[in-house]
Amino acid sequence: MISIYKAGYGCSINEFYNRDKVSRDEILVKTKEVCGRTYTYAEPAKEGMWAFGGNILYTSNGIFPEFNTPLKLHDRNMAMEA
Repeated sequence: MISIYKAGYGCSINEFYNRDKVSRDEILVKTKEVCGRTYTYAEPAKEGMWAFGGNILYTSNGIFPEFNTPLKLHDRNMAMEA
């Protein structure tokens, strides 16, 4: 399992609201170029319009080396944004 760090608050439109961990098959790791630099982030594996909602994924488990460095979790469901 991969831990979710929440900066003191939770938001009900975040996909993983009220959860402390996710399994590897629930998320995708993606990269994109932003201002000439590579930006790596994670988002839910299911279809949707996702944005950064303040949560970060991390683990010290060597099975998931891509999460040994914390990654921003884009799990804010923009379809539910008011």
